[in-house]
Amino acid sequence: MTAKEAYKLLEPAHFLKDKDLVQPTTPEDTETRRRIIDFIHTIDTARFMLAMSFKEFYQDLVEENDPDKKFKTEYFKQHYLYSAIIWYHNCFDIMLQCLWFKYQLYHKINLELRNDKIGEILKSCDIDKIKKLYYMGKDNPISDFNLRNKEIHDTANRLKHRQYIENNNYMLYFEVFNVVSDGYDSNMTKYHVTIDEIQTKLNKYHKDIIQLAKDILLPIHNSITNTFSDL
Repeated sequence: MTAKEAYKLLEPAHFLKDKDLVQPTTPEDTETRRRIIDFIHTIDTARFMLAMSFKEFYQDLVEENDPDKKFKTEYFKQHYLYSAIIWYHNCFDIMLQCLWFKYQLYHKINLELRNDKIGEILKSCDIDKIKKLYYMGKDNPISDFNLRNKEIHDTANRLKHRQYIENNNYMLYFEVFNVVSDGYDSNMTKYHVTIDEIQTKLNKYHKDIIQLAKDILLPIHNSITNTFSDL
C-alpha cells in the first residue's frame, strides 16, 4: 500500500465539522466545541503520520549507502509511527475532555468553570473519573475502546515518558552486555515492537476511534447550543 492509498482509506472526522456559523451560548458548550475542533485537527495529524509510514525509500532525506533499504524505510517509518501513536492517544484524551466539559463532571468534584480553574479542570479529567461520574462504573464505550486498544495506549505512555522503544525490524543501537542485579535484568526492561504490527494496530485504532467519535462526539456536537441557530 502506498502512502497516498493509505491516506484515502483512513476516514477523516469531517462529520464533526460545522456546516454553518456556530457560536455556543454557554461556557460549557464553548469549551466542548473547542475540543471537538481540537479532535478534528489532532486526528488529521495522526492520520497523516500513519499514512506517511507507508512511504518507502526516503531518497529525498538521506543519501547514505543503503543497499537493503533498511535505513530509508524502517528507520523513517519508525519515526512516523511513533508520532502517530502519540497523536492518536491525544485524540482519545481530547474525547474524554469533551465528555468532561459537556456534562460538567468537574462540578461533582467541587470545581467550577472559571478562567483560573481551566488548568485544574483539565488535569482532573481522566477515564476513571468519567466512568464513575458519567457512566456510573458500568460497561461503556470508552472502557471497551481502551481495553481493545490497550497496547497502543501503553506504548504511547512509554513514549511520553521518554522510554526508547526498540524496533525489531531495524536495530539502531545494540546492547552487547546484559546487567543483572537484585531483581533487575536490563534485557527485561527494554520494550520491543515490530513496526509492521504497530502499523496494523494503528489502522484498527483509527477505525475504532472514528466509530467512537460517531457514537460519542457526534451527538454532543449536534446538541451544542448555537446563537446563530434561529437566524
